[in-house]
Amino acid sequence: MANNIQLSKDYLSRCSEKTLQSNENGFFLQFADKVEEVAGNNWINDVFGKLKSDKDRLRILYKFEPVREVLCETLSRVQEIYRQKDASVSRSRRVAAEKLEKDGELQKALLLYCQSVLRAPGTGEEPRIDDGFTLSLAYWSRSKLLMKLKHYSEAITDIQLAMKEELTDDHHAEVYKNMALCYKSLRDVPRAKISIAIAEKMLRGDANKIATFREEFEKQPVAEVTKNQKHLPVIPEGQKNDLPNASSKITVDQESSKGRYMIAKEDIRTGDTLVVQAPYASCLLPDFFGSHCHHCFEKLLSPVGCKDCSSVAFCKPECRDAALNTYHKYECRFLDLIIGSGMSILSHTALRMVTQFGLDKCLKIYQNRDKEEVYQLCTNWEKRSTSDFLQRAVMSAFLLRILQKSGFFKDGCANEEVMPEEEEYQIGELLLYHLQMLQFNAHEIYETRQTPDCQLKDVKVVYIGVAIYPTVALFNHDCYPSVLRYFVGKHIVIKASRPINPKEVVSENYGPIFTWKNLEERQKSLAGRYWFQCQCLACTQNWPSIKNGLRNVTKKITCPSETCHLVFTLPLKNETVNCSNCKKKVNLSKRVAEYQVCEELYDQGKACYLNKEIDKGIDIICKAIDLYHRISVPPHCETHLAQETLRALYAQSGSVFEVGQLKPN
Repeated sequence: MANNIQLSKDYLSRCSEKTLQSNENGFFLQFADKVEEVAGNNWINDVFGKLKSDKDRLRILYKFEPVREVLCETLSRVQEIYRQKDASVSRSRRVAAEKLEKDGELQKALLLYCQSVLRAPGTGEEPRIDDGFTLSLAYWSRSKLLMKLKHYSEAITDIQLAMKEELTDDHHAEVYKNMALCYKSLRDVPRAKISIAIAEKMLRGDANKIATFREEFEKQPVAEVTKNQKHLPVIPEGQKNDLPNASSKITVDQESSKGRYMIAKEDIRTGDTLVVQAPYASCLLPDFFGSHCHHCFEKLLSPVGCKDCSSVAFCKPECRDAALNTYHKYECRFLDLIIGSGMSILSHTALRMVTQFGLDKCLKIYQNRDKEEVYQLCTNWEKRSTSDFLQRAVMSAFLLRILQKSGFFKDGCANEEVMPEEEEYQIGELLLYHLQMLQFNAHEIYETRQTPDCQLKDVKVVYIGVAIYPTVALFNHDCYPSVLRYFVGKHIVIKASRPINPKEVVSENYGPIFTWKNLEERQKSLAGRYWFQCQCLACTQNWPSIKNGLRNVTKKITCPSETCHLVFTLPLKNETVNCSNCKKKVNLSKRVAEYQVCEELYDQGKACYLNKEIDKGIDIICKAIDLYHRISVPPHCETHLAQETLRALYAQSGSVFEVGQLKPN
C-alpha cells in the first residue's frame, strides 16, 4: 500500500516557496520576510488569516499601516534594470568575428556576429561608432558568413534587415548580387532574376564586374532540399470536442476527492492523439535567453534582437515584432530586476498572463473570470497556509509595481505613485490568482537532445520554459500514466501511451514515474510539490522501479475468457488449465505466443528508432503495446521501456536536436 507520508510544515513551506522564488540568491523572500516580521503573528493569524478572498488579501497590505510602510517603501525603489545596447561592444564583436572568419573558425565567428547584432543600437543612435551603422554592418557581415555556411534563407533575412537599417551606397550592388546567389541556391528563379537585374543596373555598365558576377552566379550551387521533420499532429475530423483542442474520445468528470479529471468516452488505442494545444501563456527560462527565441522557443541560428534591450533574442523579425507589440514592451526594461529578484519562472508566467494581453483585455477578463477556463483551474486555496497566502500577496504587489513603472496602466508612462488605483487593484488580484493556479497547473516545456546515432541511453530531456495549457491541466497524475507528451515548439501534444477503456481515467505524469523513482521518492515529491498523496495502482501495489527489481517481476498472462481477468504466471506447467475464476477450461498457448510476439515487436520498434524509421517504429510499438494490455497486466519492464521508445519516436517530429548541431532536425 502507498505510504501515509507525513511531511513537516517546514518542508512543505520550502517546497511552496520554490514556486515563488527559485533562485536562492534573489532578494524577494527577504522582502516578504520583512513584511511578515512587521505584520506580526497576531495580525497575520487573526486578521489576514481570516480573509476569504484574493481581493481582500491584496488590498489589506496597503491598508494596515505597518505593512503598508514597509511594502510601499520597498516598492518605491523598483526601477528599470536591463542590459542596454552598446555600439562599441557590437563593433568589437564584429571585428573579432571577421578575424575568426578569415582563420576558418566559422562557427565561432557566427557566434560573435550574433553577439554583435544583439548588442548593436539602431541606425544613427550612436554616430561616433561606425558612423551610426553598427547594426546594419553587423547584419551585413553575418549574412556573408551565413552564405558560406549555406544557410541561404537566413542570409536573405539578414541582407533585408541590413538594407532596412540602411547601408552605405557602395554596398548596394553587392547586396543584390548576394540576394541573387541566395535565391538561386534556394531554387527561387523569379526572385533570383529580379535581383540579378537590379545588381547589374547598379554596376552601371561596368562590363568586367558584370561578367565576373555572371560567372559567379553560374557557379553558385543549388542547395539540397531538406525536409522539415517537425510535424504538428491534428485532431482527426469527426473527433472534435467541446474541450478546446481535444479529441472527442475524452471528456471531463468530477469527484469531490479528485476534483475535475479526464476520462475516456470511448475506446482509446495506443498512439491516439488526444490533445494538441498552444499555450495560454508561456515563459522561456533565463538560462536559454541566449540560445532560444524568446517568443517561439525555437533554437537560434541567426538571432535578431529587441530594439531596446540586449537581454533577449528572437529567431526572426516576426517573433520580435509579436513580442514587442505585446508583453516585451512592458517587461523589457525590467528583465534584470525580475531575474535579480530570484522569482521563479512560474512567477514570471503570472506576470506574462497580464502583459501579453494589455490593460483593456485584462480588465475584461477580470469582469468575466467565470467564463475563462484558465480561471476555473485548481488553486488548492483551502489547503494553503496563511503564510503562503501572505508571500503570494506580496509577490503580486511586486509584480503590480513593475506594471505600474512599465507604463502598463498609463499609456506608456510610468506611474510614480505606489498606492494602487482601482484598476490596478483588479490586475493585482488577477496576479495573485495566477501565482496560486500556476503552482499546480503549469507544464514544463522541454526539448529532446540526442546523439546522431540515436542511442536511447543518450537521449536527454532539457527543460527550457514553462507554460499553462488549460485543457491539459485537467489531466490527473498517475505514476503509470496512460498518456505521453512531447512538444513542437510551444505546442503540447498528448498521445495515448497505452489502451484505455471507456470511463477509465486518462492520466498523465507530473514528474515522478514509477519506473525511475521508488514509492517513497514519488510520494514525497508529489506531496511536497502538488499537495496530494498518490493512490494510483503503482503506488498502492508498490511496483518496483527499474533499479529495484522491475526486470525481475514475474511475467504473466490473463485468462482468455472475455470477462475474466485472472492472471497466470509464466512459465506454465500446462497450457490447458481450469480457470479458478471463470470456471472454464482454457488453452493458454495462444496467449503465450502473443506474449512472445509483444517482446519481439518491442525489439523491432527499438531497431526502427536506431535506424530512424520513425513512422514504422511508431506503428510497430503501438500495436505491440495494445496487444500486451489485451493479454497481460503491468508491471512489465519491456513494455515500459517500449513506451519510453515510443515517446522518443514521437519526439522526432517535435523539438529534437542532435548534440553539436546549431539547427533542429
